[in-house]
Order: sequence, then C-alpha cells, then structure tokens
Amino acid sequence: MKKKSAVKTILWISLVVFFAGLLMASLVATNGGKTQMRRLSVMTDRGVAISLEVYKPVTATRNNPAPAVMLIPGGNASVEYMSDAGMELARRGIVAIGIEPYTIGRSDVELDNEGLGSIDVTDYVYGLDFIDTNNIGYIGWSMGASRVNAALYVPDPNGETVTDANGNVTPKQVIRDGVKGVMYVGAGGLLSSDYQINSALFEGQWDNLYRGDRRDMYKNPQYAGVLGLDQFEFWKWYGDPQNGTGRIYYEGWTGHTIGLSSYSFVKAACDFYTTTFKLSNDHPILYLWKEAGTAIAFVAIIAFMICLVMVLLDLDYFKRDLVAKPRTVLEGNPKSWVLWAGLIIPAIFGAATAAWAVPTGQGILNKWVSANQIHGTNIQNVNGLVFWLCCLQLFGIVLWAIFNFLILKTDKKALKEQITLPGTRMGVMLGKGLLLSFVALLTVYFVVTFGEQLFAISPRFWKVQINSLTRLRMEKFLIYFPLYLLPFLLANYMHTTSVYMKDKPGLSTVCFWLANALPPMFFLCYAYGKIAFFHTTPITSLGMSRANGSLVDAAIMMIPVGILASVLYRKTKNFYIPAIFNAMFFTWMAVATDLIYIGK
Repeated sequence: MKKKSAVKTILWISLVVFFAGLLMASLVATNGGKTQMRRLSVMTDRGVAISLEVYKPVTATRNNPAPAVMLIPGGNASVEYMSDAGMELARRGIVAIGIEPYTIGRSDVELDNEGLGSIDVTDYVYGLDFIDTNNIGYIGWSMGASRVNAALYVPDPNGETVTDANGNVTPKQVIRDGVKGVMYVGAGGLLSSDYQINSALFEGQWDNLYRGDRRDMYKNPQYAGVLGLDQFEFWKWYGDPQNGTGRIYYEGWTGHTIGLSSYSFVKAACDFYTTTFKLSNDHPILYLWKEAGTAIAFVAIIAFMICLVMVLLDLDYFKRDLVAKPRTVLEGNPKSWVLWAGLIIPAIFGAATAAWAVPTGQGILNKWVSANQIHGTNIQNVNGLVFWLCCLQLFGIVLWAIFNFLILKTDKKALKEQITLPGTRMGVMLGKGLLLSFVALLTVYFVVTFGEQLFAISPRFWKVQINSLTRLRMEKFLIYFPLYLLPFLLANYMHTTSVYMKDKPGLSTVCFWLANALPPMFFLCYAYGKIAFFHTTPITSLGMSRANGSLVDAAIMMIPVGILASVLYRKTKNFYIPAIFNAMFFTWMAVATDLIYIGK
C-alpha cells in the first residue's frame, strides 16, 4: 500500500515539476514578457500551410518596424532546432522567424517547390508591417543552406543574363532587395565579394560534414580563398560590415547535430546580426536557462509517464490480465562474461551496420513508395531507423539462440513459458496492453500539448522528439507502430531472459538501458572518436549524416525506453507490456517531425 501511495505522490510531484520547468523556460524565452513567442501555421499563396516559430520583440510595431532574420533548419530537422538563436536575436531587437520546411514537422507536404517553403515565407515576411524590409537576414543550417539560397537569389530585375561555357543563357542571379546578411551553419561558405551583403559561416570543431583535417581549415584554399588570403582567423571580421562587405568565419567546440544549441553558435549569431543591423549586443546570453527549464520538464514528464503506467496497472481491469501470475522466470546468467558478451557484441554489430542500414532502409521503402505511389511508409529517417532496428534484433536473436541452445543449455520449457504466459488469455492480454499504452501516452500527449499552449513555448531540448502531431502524422503513427512493434517484441523477449535480476533492481535497470542504448552510443563513439583522435570524420556522405542524426535521437530516447522496459517487466513479469508501450512511445518520437518523402 505504501508503495502505491509513493507512486501516486511522485506522479503528482512530477506533474508540478513539469509545469514549473516549462514556466521557467517560458519566462526566459519571452524575456520576461518583452518578447512575444508564437507558433503559427501560415497559409501560403500556393494554398498549403507552413509552420513558423516567431520571436517578436514587443518594440517591433507598424510605427517602429524591426529587422528580421529567417532561420531555416536542414535535412529532417524541425523548427525547434532554431529556437535558441531565435530567442536571443529577439532579445536584441530582431524579429526571428523559424521556418519548418514543407514535409517536416507540422508543415504541409508540398512536392514540387524549390526551397521547401523558404521562398513562400520570404514573400510572407516582406508583407508584414512590423518588419523593416530593408534589413533582412537568413540563417541556414546544414541542408537549410540550400533552402536559404533558394530564397536569397532572384533574377536580375534589369533583365541581365549570363552565358555558361556551353553557351546556355540564363538570367543573372542577384541578391533579393533588402537582404543585408546571410549566415550558414555547418554547410555552405562565404559569399564572394561580388555580393554586397555581410556573410558568415559557423563551423563546429566536431562538425561531421567538414572534409579533411579540421585543424587546417583556417588555411584551406576553399575557405581562405574567398577572402583573398592564404589563411584567416576565426571570429575576425574581414572587409567592412558597415557597408555590406563584411566577411567572417566563426568556430566553436561543438558538432553538427547539437551545434545550434551551442553557446558558441548562439554567440556568433548574435554578433553577426547585431553588427549587420547596427544594433546593441549588450545583452547576456540566457538561452541555457531555457534549456535547463525544458530539461527539467523532460525528466519530469518521463517520471510522470512511468508513474502513470504503474498506477494504471494497479487497476483491477488491467491487473488481472496484464500482471502474470506468480511463476518462475528466467534471470540473467550469473557469469559476468555472458552478460557483457550479450551487451557488447550486438552493440558492435549495431554500430558497424548503422551507416549501411539507415540509408539502405530509406532507399528500400522510398523506392517502394515511388514505384507503387503508396505514401504510407514514406518518412525518411523512420524508414532507416526501423530497418536498422530490425537488422539489429535479427542479429540479436541469432546470438541469443547460440548462447541459450548451444552454450548455456537453457531450459527450453522456461523459454517457452516466457512466450506463452500460462494462465493468461493472449488475445485479451494484447488488447488490454494496447489499451493501457494508448491511454497512458494519450494522457502524456495531452499534458505536453497543454503545456505548450499554456506557456507558448516550443522547446529545442525535447520537443524534437515529444512533439504535437498533425492529422497526417497521426495517420503515420498508426502505420509505423506495427513496424516498430516487431523489433521491440524481439528485443524485450531477449532482454528479459538475459539481463533481468530479481534481487538487483538497480542493476537490472542499468542492464536494460545498456542493452537498448549501447548500439547507438557505440556508433556515435566511432563517429566522433575519429574526429577526436584523427581530426577527420567518417560522416561526410548523406547516408552517414542521416545515420548520425537518427542515432543521436535514438541514444537520447533509449534512456526512458530502457527504464520503462525494466520497471514494467519487474511489475508484470510480462515482456509484451514493455514491448507494446515502448514501441508506441518510440513511434510517437519517430514520426513527430521527420521529413515525409514523396516519390517522383
């Protein structure tokens, strides 16, 4: 009874802490009410909606228009990636407008559109009366650099043309009127001196897209040549930023995926645009407090979710069919080498195959989508991630069979009982397992969405995963859930028969987490270990970059997955329940924001 009471107490405390964390984040993000933060869905001229995250200083009005910077994420990234720089620019008097490109997050899917919405949003921004359209800027991260360029360049209004080496005549491209600065992050380069706008490039020392020895970047002709120099200094202006000829390279101790949340990038963005727009930069950088608030909220909502499931399991309706009757269950082998071999070998396999499996999975399902014109399974990285998980679990089940049948000679009757759950009606159990998972996650979804609306905040730290879903993405959730359920069923069966220890709950939880988290963590260690020791990166191809992004997200979300797997199994002795819940939870994370592929 005391344990049940403690769980309910933690549930309510975690709910209070969740809202307290969001309140803290909101106060920082809105600069104590001096910045208006809004998440908008704008209907563009082409009749499709695009999602924006707008940070607007209250001083920006029709009578006092303010400069504006449009922030465009890359690849499969949602607009939340741009929120840290956005709030800091707004604190310095700049309207910051984060763009969620078409096919990503809450934006509509649009097939044939260069820039994936950057041009449409630019047209929209130029029509706002509180924007100073003579002072416009862009920040483009990764593939967002090309989306910036789609909006940045326009045909020469004077009709001038250029002729290429093959004799083809095309309109001369010029910079759009009113644009005073452009900043690329992790991709692209400085604009040539032919264009009279300020230009910047931010490159992280751990960025996975730079080719070559990053220690020599300052003298790489590709970068130094734009300045007409043999070498350059980071954080030093070249040219005159006051008349639009400023050029500058920024560098920070950060990587590609987390670069937008790094102090060095946010500082660089503020330096570049306050200099370009001739504004004061005499403001402290506070966005880390916003991230601290969202981190607190993230931990709290995970604790709330775990406690909620435990409370639901104590209800007689669920308990009588989901909690297995007292019985002997398999435990991890007491020999430490067996445990470690079962954890390390699959992790090595997962790390070694990730760079192949993620793009291969994308390619297989994307080709099927294009050939059949069926757009059910067409979310880019989700295809790659689920394919990698299936490969990992198939390898794991082979290894598990070798250990249990050939080496350890495990009792086959016990292995069978683990699957059949004697005394439990399988169909009823699965149905109630689905219902319990759905009710718990729907409650969490409501709390998360309510918190977002209440505090008008879209946190970078965790909203990338636990995000609100559009109707289309809800449909994708139903399609992808069965695909994720299969590898999670295999994983939970193997883990519960291999790493569960009855008398060591703490160690069991750690082992469950390691079993889930080590494969993506090993891949990340490989990828960034090469940067650390050899100053070059293996992640220069698009496939490797997608694997990197997918497994960074996976490594983060495997923390609650591992905890839930251990806690739910210890409570129920029923491996199906954590498998169903974690598959549903992981599917929500996977389909929330990723790019929806449209075959041509």
